[in-house]
Amino acid sequence: MPTFLALLHVVGCLLLAAIFFAPFGVPPLVHLLKGILREYSLVLLLPALLTALVSVWVAQAGAWGWLRWASGLCALLVFFLAVWPAASAWRMAREAGVPLSLREYFRPLVGDRPQPSRTERYATVEGRDLHADLFLPEDEATAPRPAVLYLHGGGWRGGERRYARAWAGFLNARGYALIALDYRLFPPATGLKAPGDVQCGIRWVKDHAASLGIDPDRLVLFGESAGGHLATLVGYAAGHPRLPSSCAPGDTSVKALISFYAPSDLVSYASRFGETLEGFTGVPLEGNRELYELLSPLTHVGPGAPPTLLLHGEADSVVPLQASRVLAERLSQAGVPHGLHTLPYAEHGFDIWDGGFGRQLAQAWVGRFLDQHVPVRRHESR
Repeated sequence: MPTFLALLHVVGCLLLAAIFFAPFGVPPLVHLLKGILREYSLVLLLPALLTALVSVWVAQAGAWGWLRWASGLCALLVFFLAVWPAASAWRMAREAGVPLSLREYFRPLVGDRPQPSRTERYATVEGRDLHADLFLPEDEATAPRPAVLYLHGGGWRGGERRYARAWAGFLNARGYALIALDYRLFPPATGLKAPGDVQCGIRWVKDHAASLGIDPDRLVLFGESAGGHLATLVGYAAGHPRLPSSCAPGDTSVKALISFYAPSDLVSYASRFGETLEGFTGVPLEGNRELYELLSPLTHVGPGAPPTLLLHGEADSVVPLQASRVLAERLSQAGVPHGLHTLPYAEHGFDIWDGGFGRQLAQAWVGRFLDQHVPVRRHESR
């Protein structure tokens, strides 16, 4: 019995470690479990205690020598997995002066989230209706507000604008309107269409700004993953003749950009995810490098680019951290105000869980960035 328990203990610990350290290209379920384990690592303190008790019992029960050592090492491993992510987050928070809340941390993974104030159709393109969910602050405004336009992730072929609900309460409470925009997904290929849809959405917001109580000169594009790619592409390439709006032309410039864990160089990204990018662009990289460069935000960075906030997890198994690092370097070279924050322990989508340390840090950095570049003035919200 002790030998069997020790073997079971070691196998369980190794399985947990395999999920925790899963590499690029793992199945979606493994990626999801990895993200939850890393974001809520403190829940592993109980398994760490149990593994320690099991290892002590196995050692006293006279199991094989190597199993006793393996069992003890597994207990130490689980304790490390429980403590390192949380300690890393607390260290970053202390250095940045960001308060973290354990009470928030132990909220449900996904709690109650606001519903849109209303939903509008902002365009019909090629027979497809594109909608916008509007989340408007409830407090009375005495002047037009700034607005955040949200673009969901999903690898350009999935995802929904309702993902914006995770940010609605936070942004509305700070006085910002939040507008989540549809864009066309593949198949068929939308590489040259989705950026135009986003521009069409920006134009619609500007055209209806007065009725929405929004300042058209203080718009922020905020995207996550594929949405972050589109946000930075549209923000940096505004007015590019090969990336026109899907509807009537006009001013589609924005005041600032926020991008979470997004690809910035599709040529480089194609080496890992060529099939996905071929679906998005409609063609393989080979023989079509110019198109991939055209659709890469990195290509369009210039001195006039909007201030940009970048967030990325260093353990991201979907979009490599290098994607944000090279973009930050290019922004530095162009003299564009920007910030890059990387979370050493965090996976792709680290901010999607309510209350997690990744969400708390992300909210703090987003709030500071907005306060600096697109602040809500006191007389705009009361």
